[in-house]
Amino acid sequence: MKVIVYGYGVMGKKVVNAVNNDAHLELVGVVSPVFDQDPGVPAYKSLKEVTGEVEGIIDFSHPNNLADILAYVKAHKIPAVIATTGFSEDQLASIQEASKEAPIFQSYNTSYGVAMLNKMVKEFTAELYAHDFDVEILEAHHHRKIDAPSGTAKMLYNSAASAIDGAHPIYDRESRHEKRERNEIGIASLRAGTIYGEHTVLYGGDDELIEIKHTALSRDIFAKGAVSAMNALAKKDKGFYNLETLYN
Repeated sequence: MKVIVYGYGVMGKKVVNAVNNDAHLELVGVVSPVFDQDPGVPAYKSLKEVTGEVEGIIDFSHPNNLADILAYVKAHKIPAVIATTGFSEDQLASIQEASKEAPIFQSYNTSYGVAMLNKMVKEFTAELYAHDFDVEILEAHHHRKIDAPSGTAKMLYNSAASAIDGAHPIYDRESRHEKRERNEIGIASLRAGTIYGEHTVLYGGDDELIEIKHTALSRDIFAKGAVSAMNALAKKDKGFYNLETLYN
């Protein structure tokens, strides 16, 4: 499968390397406004410059490039993995609209391991809750991350909450002076150092604890996850996919 990588920053370089190491994908070009080194394949400043066959796009660039990417995807009806962060609500809506014409995966976290963590939460929460286990979510990231809780923590909450009638999130216990409600799900965030990302779903029962945890040990997992997403997306019909739906 012939793939273009859009973006050649820190993550873009990792994605290029991951594509080059994948047996099913062939890197046929990189798109970026600036190149600080030769990517080893044709380098373009815009998708409008691209010549030759392209069968998929992996994007780790900037929200300003979204219109260029979606126009190309719709014109050529090819799959796209969109892993750029910081989209506006209007931009997210435009991704949904474009997915009516081509398969598109969009997520702020591309890790395959996180997808499997989410799948386990979906599968196990209902039964554990029925046996009186409480559910708590803890996420930790580096001190530069500005949003809390993380998008991945919100995804895990949604998966757990779908199995609990009347589930609702609790972000702050300091202002609450009452015992824990049965159907609440606590979500806590830590910001420190250079933590790439940790997400833990804790099930607390009487005299026992079960933890399901994912730890990112490097950014490489997100590049490898983007490649896994492209391989999975290549087998999908047009439509919108995320970590909750791509590997089902």
